[in-house]
Amino acid sequence: MSADAGILEVVDGRPLVDGTDVLDLAQRIPTPFFLYSARRLRWNVESVRNAFTRRHIDTDVLYASKACSMMWLLRHVLASGIDVEVNSGGELWKALKAGFRPDQIVFNGAAKTVPEVREALRVGIRALMVDSLFELERVAAVAAELRKPATVALRVDIDVPTQTHPGMATTHGGKFGVDLAQAVDGYRFAAAHEWLEPRGLHVHLGSQITTTDPYVRGIEAALDLVAEVEAACGITLEFLDTGGGFPVPFKPAEGAVVDPGDYFRAPFAIDEYAAAICGVLERRRPDLRLLIEPGRFIAASAAVLVTRVENKKVKYVRDARGGLLDEERWVTVDAGYNTLLEHCLYHWYYPSIVAGRPDEEAPAPIRVAGPLCDAGDVFVGDDEAGCRSLPSGTTAGDIVLFSQVGAYGLEMMTPCNCRPRAAVYAVEDGVVRRVRREETYADMIAHDEGWEPRRSG
Repeated sequence: MSADAGILEVVDGRPLVDGTDVLDLAQRIPTPFFLYSARRLRWNVESVRNAFTRRHIDTDVLYASKACSMMWLLRHVLASGIDVEVNSGGELWKALKAGFRPDQIVFNGAAKTVPEVREALRVGIRALMVDSLFELERVAAVAAELRKPATVALRVDIDVPTQTHPGMATTHGGKFGVDLAQAVDGYRFAAAHEWLEPRGLHVHLGSQITTTDPYVRGIEAALDLVAEVEAACGITLEFLDTGGGFPVPFKPAEGAVVDPGDYFRAPFAIDEYAAAICGVLERRRPDLRLLIEPGRFIAASAAVLVTRVENKKVKYVRDARGGLLDEERWVTVDAGYNTLLEHCLYHWYYPSIVAGRPDEEAPAPIRVAGPLCDAGDVFVGDDEAGCRSLPSGTTAGDIVLFSQVGAYGLEMMTPCNCRPRAAVYAVEDGVVRRVRREETYADMIAHDEGWEPRRSG
């Protein structure tokens, strides 16, 4: 299996995941549901670890659990031998529950609460990645209160543009990190404080970064800052955390002229990102430990979403005078942005196929919509008109598979329109088992209070 392949293999028109017939599963399991591959998850972890450690041996891979913090997946990540990065008290709790040791955990996040900081220090995590000077003072106060030293690294906005989706750019302005002009002052404060131990620098650039150049410029800028901090504060930093951001291919790069701003294509392999990042580090500061935090790269390609066509229709396109210009074919599937929120939130593209329809069947432009009572619940098309090229015979009852959905799908599911959250299944060594049950109607009112009528007498 190549590094950029999805988990789907189509044989005689039948979609297979690790040898399991997905069309057969969809006849036995209510749709929509997610299907994960344990094999692909292991492959993704190994590919990123091998790419980096053979170029810079002192590299620690930490899975960014915000991409998917399902317990089954966390246990597999733990078993693969890498560590974990969390962004909230809830993610910290889940990581510990899954079996990660505190010293395997770093804590990011742009708005850590006092209870979250207190819990992180109480259990003794590896490091807190501090998002502002205000937060640095908050961590210092909690550490003094607990009389427990806090290992910290400032997350700094090193002002490198990344040409990705605006919602995924985390430097060059925006909400994340200490401003570059304030970074040295922050380290001076930390170095002088009795209960703070500044050990590293964090410079995550964003997600779906489709060229290596931002990393090269980012690492160069980060190492400039490390040198400035060490000289100004009389300390030696131990690690540089470059975050993640390695892209997943949602559209093929082969045969296309790939613009750096086309964040749906991934023309470079993980080896090339490792070579770029480690090349700078080995040349300038080989003594620094490298931390990387891939999330989407590890989880996305490990799953497909299985949906069913529930409705079809034809809508006519008319001119201003009501004259008929064209017609549009529509199909509606049973999973919308309640199940795959990024398709609407970020206008994100997920590749799709119609299961059980031979490849040679003539394709037709068809618009694909979700079931929600919301005009925005329409999937991004293959073309500018918003249509997908699907088999012309696509109809109600057909199974549609969206791939590359293993990251952020489960984390963002909602019960919008009172549609229960989808179940999750996994293929492990040829065996399919449920790893997260579907939500029930009763689940959707489990937290409601004060609505039941009072009984008289």
